[in-house]
Amino acid sequence: MMRLWSIIIGYAFGCLLAAVLVCRFALNQDPIKVGSGNPGTANVGAVFGKKWGIITCLGDILKTLICLLIVHHIFSSKIALVYAGLGLMLGHCFPFWEHFKGGKGVTVAVLVAAVYDTRTAAITLLVALFLLITLQNLTVPPIIFIILFSLYELIKIKEAGLVLLLMTSIMIFKFRSDLRDFFTGNGKKVDVLYTIKKKLGIKRDN
Repeated sequence: MMRLWSIIIGYAFGCLLAAVLVCRFALNQDPIKVGSGNPGTANVGAVFGKKWGIITCLGDILKTLICLLIVHHIFSSKIALVYAGLGLMLGHCFPFWEHFKGGKGVTVAVLVAAVYDTRTAAITLLVALFLLITLQNLTVPPIIFIILFSLYELIKIKEAGLVLLLMTSIMIFKFRSDLRDFFTGNGKKVDVLYTIKKKLGIKRDN
């Protein structure tokens, strides 16, 4: 029952899409009908500005942390956090109140990983950041991050690893069109280093 209730609690919190709440109550907009149509941080930030993107990200972080704290307080079991993470991912990606059209779960996945195994999450996140810089792509790095994290946890604790791999499959499904664009050479390029240099007022070398 602990596993089932962890998933249920996670799903309930996951359905609270920060992008939808921020856009509809603060901006009188629908994130599903603007930009890429994805109710997530990246789309909100791209369409409405960095400020609203940050607020959206903070909202998703807050709901994830609160959920994990509640589950941990109720069950005092580390494995319960993984099942809560699965519920969070399902709710965030397939919220019932939005006709099961949700975000892609990157923030949720990273935070669940960080809370469950901080050291491993930090190492795999560095790998993802390296890929982000070299590939200049926002699709592949988070997927590689969750795949590496899940496989490592699978070696340590099989049950946790399998649940995390299920979360990974959900993320891959949500990124399917972006992955198609990446492998066909049509993916959107994001030069992170150039963006940082631009913010700092450093000219790019020709």
